[in-house]
Amino acid sequence: MARTIYLAVFANGSKPAHWAIWIPTSGGEFVGKLLHVTGNPATGFFLEFKRNYDLRTTTRGYQIVTLAQARDQDVTDTPGALSKDTTARDRFESTATVVRPPGRSANSFNPAALNCQNWILDFVEKLIARDVNNQSRRRSYSNQFNLRCLD
Repeated sequence: MARTIYLAVFANGSKPAHWAIWIPTSGGEFVGKLLHVTGNPATGFFLEFKRNYDLRTTTRGYQIVTLAQARDQDVTDTPGALSKDTTARDRFESTATVVRPPGRSANSFNPAALNCQNWILDFVEKLIARDVNNQSRRRSYSNQFNLRCLD
């Protein structure tokens, strides 16, 4: 069975919106996991997996955008309470660990400084590159982000 993978876009005041990958727990809608990098251009970013995250508890405005379908065997649910860690537990998370988060920016006030949005784009590119057997999913990622399709 396929799992839907989403882009979560969180309001961030006057700063660029925060982007994360949202994967709801199988059979659920509001509880799942976020794959993202957290930090800022002044200090750099680090990878974090938020497991059993409940979207209903966020105080920031957000939008959820359908990104792609994934095979069940590529995504693992982790039952339990909310937790944060950096240890990969499935194929999606393993791919995230090889995408380097943005480091410190020489000019953190520069609007072009690398941030979580750049990391998400790099992560999606890595997913595309690693998924050579699923052309429809590759096209879905590419179309959603208006990226160059690697066909």
